[in-house]
Amino acid sequence: MRSRVAAVLVTHNAGQWIEKTIASVLQQTQAPVSIVVIDDRSTDDTIGILQEQAARSAIPFTIQQAASSTRNVTTRIASNFVQGVQLAADLGADLVALGDHDDSWQPGRIARQCELLDQRPQALMVASDGALVGSGRLGGVEGTLRGTFPVPGDWPSLTTVEQLRYTLRHSIATGGASMLRPRHFAGGLQVPRGWLHDRWWSLVAVVRAGMVIDEGIVIDYLVQSGQQVGLATGGQDKSGAGRIGGAATSPMRALRKLGDLHEKLRPLAQSKEIHAQLGWARLVRSLTSG
Repeated sequence: MRSRVAAVLVTHNAGQWIEKTIASVLQQTQAPVSIVVIDDRSTDDTIGILQEQAARSAIPFTIQQAASSTRNVTTRIASNFVQGVQLAADLGADLVALGDHDDSWQPGRIARQCELLDQRPQALMVASDGALVGSGRLGGVEGTLRGTFPVPGDWPSLTTVEQLRYTLRHSIATGGASMLRPRHFAGGLQVPRGWLHDRWWSLVAVVRAGMVIDEGIVIDYLVQSGQQVGLATGGQDKSGAGRIGGAATSPMRALRKLGDLHEKLRPLAQSKEIHAQLGWARLVRSLTSG
């Protein structure tokens, strides 16, 4: 028996895209048991469109206003997704497929990711790929998410320590192309201030030996100039201390993130080896080498 999957979307002034996004969710070969939308104070017609979609849908919709009001965009977006995932889990979902308000889901997205997680009952997260598509003057965009966020081809054969070292240096998951098993996060679902949800959750999944990397394309990822968080925020080209949050330009932010890894991520480790890797000395060495 397959797990119960909910779709969780976060929206903000998405009137020009959200109808297409919702249509792609409704056209899944494996339908979600519910659709949860957290709206971040839209001032356009987003809510009206969502309400129209909900009225016509046989799948239950839940639309909530974002609880977070912080001005920090990264923290607010992460909080909105945490709110949506927790609500979906409270409504009875076993798995949660995350979505951005301007992307389109491939018809087999839910079925594919659900099968991958059902095959691995202890896994926390699957991170899949997406095809890049452009909008307006960016209409010629080509490539995939993995082109920006590459993952070693031998990921499954890496030790958990090697996976952690890589994940500390690189973003390996894009939220809109990911699926979670919320109940396995054991306290790691809450995202510390200043972290993106997909970045933090991928670290939690790795330290708990539960990250599945999938090369399949499950979404069309819209690249547009007005994105609050997008491909440019990945920081894949950073080296040394820059990976921890711009230590040279924002030392306090870098120290806070280092503290999050030691104080909040380390207690979630399931092995002595991973626990040791998140000690102060090894953390600094991992993040400042290369």
